[in-house]
Amino acid sequence: MRISLILPIVVLVMMVGACQASEDPTATLPPTEPRTAPPTTEPVTPTPEPTATPSVEPVTVAGMDPVMPFTNIARRALGDNAFVNNWHPGSAFFDFDRDGDMDFYVTQANEDSPFPESPGGPNLLFRNDGENVFTEVGVELGADLALSNSTAVAACDFDNDGYQDLYVAGYGLIGDELDYRSAVGDEALTNAIKDRMLRNVGGERFEDVTESAFGDDVNVQSAITIACGDVDNDGWLDVFVGNRLDQDFIRFDDPRHHGHYNRLYINNGDLTFIDVTESAGLKSPPIKMLSPDGEPMEWVDPDTGEMVRGYDASLRDANGNRIGDPTGQTLASMFFDHDSDGDLDLWLADDGDTLKVYRNDTHGGEVRFNSIEEEMGVDTVGAWMGFALGDYDSDEDLDIFITNIGYHFLLYDVPPVPSGDCAYSHAYGWGTCYHFLLRNDGVKEDAEMGMIGDFTDVAPETGVAISRAFPPESLDPNNILAQWEDAEQPTGLAAYDFGFGTAFFDYENDGDQDLYWLGAMGGRGEGPNGFKYTGSGRMLRSDGEGEFEDITVEAQLLDIQGVNYGVVDPNSPEFDRDRQRMDRKFHENGKGLAKCDLNGDGTVDLLGTNSNGPVFIAEKTVDFFRGPLFLWMSNATQGNWISMKLTGRQAIDGTGSNADGIGARAKVTADVDGSGELTTQVQDVLGSSTFLSMNCLDLHFGVGSAEKIDRIEVQWPSGVVQVSEDIEANQSVEIEEPAR
Repeated sequence: MRISLILPIVVLVMMVGACQASEDPTATLPPTEPRTAPPTTEPVTPTPEPTATPSVEPVTVAGMDPVMPFTNIARRALGDNAFVNNWHPGSAFFDFDRDGDMDFYVTQANEDSPFPESPGGPNLLFRNDGENVFTEVGVELGADLALSNSTAVAACDFDNDGYQDLYVAGYGLIGDELDYRSAVGDEALTNAIKDRMLRNVGGERFEDVTESAFGDDVNVQSAITIACGDVDNDGWLDVFVGNRLDQDFIRFDDPRHHGHYNRLYINNGDLTFIDVTESAGLKSPPIKMLSPDGEPMEWVDPDTGEMVRGYDASLRDANGNRIGDPTGQTLASMFFDHDSDGDLDLWLADDGDTLKVYRNDTHGGEVRFNSIEEEMGVDTVGAWMGFALGDYDSDEDLDIFITNIGYHFLLYDVPPVPSGDCAYSHAYGWGTCYHFLLRNDGVKEDAEMGMIGDFTDVAPETGVAISRAFPPESLDPNNILAQWEDAEQPTGLAAYDFGFGTAFFDYENDGDQDLYWLGAMGGRGEGPNGFKYTGSGRMLRSDGEGEFEDITVEAQLLDIQGVNYGVVDPNSPEFDRDRQRMDRKFHENGKGLAKCDLNGDGTVDLLGTNSNGPVFIAEKTVDFFRGPLFLWMSNATQGNWISMKLTGRQAIDGTGSNADGIGARAKVTADVDGSGELTTQVQDVLGSSTFLSMNCLDLHFGVGSAEKIDRIEVQWPSGVVQVSEDIEANQSVEIEEPAR
């Protein structure tokens, strides 16, 4: 039962420094990277549906603590809507009708595409009716956006009326060979590619306010990540849009690696926005593209006469328009006050370029960001894809996990030509394909930039107890090709596989942060990239001291349909990878990930999205499949907890912090292990969460054996610090920002 209450407070006002279904032959065929010739279509026999229901009893394996598995209820709860047609399916958890339980939104490709190879469907809004019953109400409430080729989605209260609105990203049409400049005068392409803002009208319907909100500044590029945050601390949420490139022109076998410029919109406080990207310093530079000997690879821009790295302005789309912009492809964005100075900094994950970190130096109403990734020493080129923010080492600050392609490049030849492929930059020493785990070491002084964040990549030295049933291929040195003989054997967390969406959360409520990610690329079967960049999800259980244990199989969180988890010990004579479908060759195309306590039972549930794609047999495309959703419900029973929803003062009387409390930092102090010693956990309210998708805004803390929380401290964006004491555990509470 969810209990809503307003906590008693001590106010300190001070200024302070975020199951298997038959494949659908009408699903979208996305291009591979690099793109291949048009496929032929033949019938294919679908994999039979599983008959067994996953056990909810603890899984016990010799040598490890019991694991309580998750249950995927997507097919049962969502029916045919458990499968989507989208190459970039995003999702967001939010309580759109404010009835006390979490609903969720899922994006699809556009429904009325003129191209038969790219059919889609309306976006899906699932109303939570309790008891794992979800009713799809997108069309009914005006949130379906059937003409939009939708990707990422963010649920944020832009007008401070207490109801979260939706910002839905649009993307170019797959297969039309047209980039965004060709959208001028093309209604179908404009409808597909244009971002939308949907105002939540009292939880009863959604109203498209895109034109009035953005006017001529509306984003019509290929957006793939959205971040909400109050960058100027005026109490109104602003929005950052990260753009990639039209899918038709994405190449990873060529040094010309175009992108689309990103955008930052400042909220005027009346549900209108102004684009301040360039004046704010957020117009990202050309990519870091070097030859094998370290020289910049450049092309002349005929309009300016300047040489530009990684960008060839002579490349044209089918209408003769220039393709892309001289910048990177941003896949994930995160507003996060990494230096604890009271404003939101911006982190960007670019595919085929460096990580980017922009320090917020806004002052006196002038929005300004400065690039500091080089000074921080994190300007490494990679296939950066998703962010997870959490205190992995329990030292009361927030660390960052960033997904990458993983070890897979070691299993293949060194790329023969310069390109945005992370394997190329890795081979020549200025990039990596390994995941990053950036430990937060506070701040440090830079001679030119002043105080900057101090983060150190500790992924190679972060230990992971190996899954015996599903170990990464990188741990077998015989798998690494001779061409990579100079590369060191990957170790620790850096030795793990492909990731897109990712999240830290406390799955068993023991007071530390566990980690999950999913991701893969390519189709099913023996075809282009089908086995090249496989990933079936990884669930890593924290030991509370900075190391992990791989419990993916035991937790039943493989991103594979129809897995038989009946035998999880590979030493058992009954263990059979093929029969049990417990092999990476059965991988789905994992993309987005969102976390939330969906049923209010005090444990965190997960929603994983998968893209559609081709099925290959003997290198030939024979069918298409829709991407399955995985709605993994937690069955964990151990550990006490506290969940909190923060409500900023703007929703109460028009003062103070934004209604969602985005940017607030919460600290929970309790005797987690029963030792009598208090520990403090920290989380931020993020309006930007991970690849394509957004977690719910409620904060969930596991507190182990503690039956009460000694202290909750909330640092609001307004500068108010609010303290509550002696709160009973195992309840959901609402905390309202006090008046100053």
